[in-house]
Amino acid sequence: MRVKEKMEMVMRMRKIALAKLFIPFGIAGVTVLFFWFFVEPDVTAGYAAVFSIYSFMPIGGAVAAIPAGLGLDVPPVGLISFIVFTDAVLALFLVWNFDYAKKIPGLGKLVERAEESGEKAIRKYKWAKRFGFMGVVFLVMFPLQWTGSAVGAMVGRLIGMTPLMTWLAVILGTFIRSTLTTLISIGVLSFM
Repeated sequence: MRVKEKMEMVMRMRKIALAKLFIPFGIAGVTVLFFWFFVEPDVTAGYAAVFSIYSFMPIGGAVAAIPAGLGLDVPPVGLISFIVFTDAVLALFLVWNFDYAKKIPGLGKLVERAEESGEKAIRKYKWAKRFGFMGVVFLVMFPLQWTGSAVGAMVGRLIGMTPLMTWLAVILGTFIRSTLTTLISIGVLSFM
């Protein structure tokens, strides 16, 4: 009877692991479909431009995306929400699949690079480890050379934080950074 119980437990664990792998992709897919079917094409194009700048600009994407979004007439609250949502989904994937993501072909190399960046950040910014939750928040909040939501998620897991606390720290850091950058950008744009 014990063997049967252990097998059932292993099967439940595998189902949970698969769910944790696919839920972030499902959330992102539903969001894309929502924008595709329910949002006007010009608004969708603005958010797509913000996403492209934010995700694919190697240095300063986190700071450059907000002024670009405001220039495309994306509303400030929507812009902040969109960036926080994007980082929340990425962080959710990374904190849930920290070990498994490295084994996925193609994606594994990206996760390994983020992990290496996280290890560099821990060595360079030792204060992040000492301050735990708030250290990860500050690491995500101030987009330094090697930091951001992916690196913040990796650092949180590497220093032993739970997935939930790491995810919350990344969301809080992203929210504060996005809000401050938006307010500063609005101030600069109105001044000009």
